[in-house]
Amino acid sequence: MTHRVGRLWIRQTGSAYGVMFAPTGNGECRIATAAGLRAFLWEATIPPERIDEALDARRHDTEHEIPNVMLTLDRMSKLGL
Repeated sequence: MTHRVGRLWIRQTGSAYGVMFAPTGNGECRIATAAGLRAFLWEATIPPERIDEALDARRHDTEHEIPNVMLTLDRMSKLGL
């Protein structure tokens, strides 16, 4: 199984979120709510404490990165990345 290591880049625009996987992702996933973002990050196998950190960061910044994320090509496809 092929894995890619990169970072998830989260950008808040209004009340919605855009999530990209860099450097190898091909898409941006649009998410409508904070609860949806939490569920998306859970499906991306992000540990709960890093999910909480990302959601807390959005209160202060419109952008946040989660470094050192490892995703399989299949998982990236399922997530729309």
